[in-house]
Amino acid sequence: MDTLTDDTIVEEQTIAERLTRAAIRAYRMYAFTDVDAAVVAEVAGVPVDVVTRAFPSWDALLLVTYDYWTQLRGSTRRRKPTCAIEHVRMTLAEDIADPGLVRVLAGVINIAGAETSFAELFRKRYEDYATQLATALRRDFDAGVETSVIAPERAATQLLALYEGFQIQLLVRPGIDVLAEWDEAVRGLRAAWRRPRSVQAWDLDAVPTSPILPV
Repeated sequence: MDTLTDDTIVEEQTIAERLTRAAIRAYRMYAFTDVDAAVVAEVAGVPVDVVTRAFPSWDALLLVTYDYWTQLRGSTRRRKPTCAIEHVRMTLAEDIADPGLVRVLAGVINIAGAETSFAELFRKRYEDYATQLATALRRDFDAGVETSVIAPERAATQLLALYEGFQIQLLVRPGIDVLAEWDEAVRGLRAAWRRPRSVQAWDLDAVPTSPILPV
């Protein structure tokens, strides 16, 4: 049985990394649906068959690109966020500077919502991110950084919905100040988290009764 030498493994890793970086550049230049193996090959400066040999499945290249690109996001921050909400705001600011990534994230939703071989992998990434937010919010709640009467899991779901909603706004309404709108929306979200959940008691005397009709 043939085995790969160390040099072959390094070469394959180098080619995969080169194609991944080329895919990122391609998605920054073109619409999500316009990027394919031929475009990535052109950007990378290699024949198309190099792309198809390294990534026989297009979804595989997309998944690797997705993971690599999202890991890059935040790597150049000059300071660390002080809380979960500030972390998400920083991420949104980075999205504004790199809309190509947002287009990929939006495009991946279609794959995650489908019944394909890679759908579960993309869904897991969304679930993992929601779990990370819930963990960060729980830490903020326990430390008194945030005040909330709801569970951190629910708070994370709401915060994620707010963030992804502004990602869409970023793509389709480029004229709005996304960060200013985010700050205003977060003020309302935080106020809702602090608001006690009261259950209204029924006042039976105030409920009109239906007249008893004669038989």
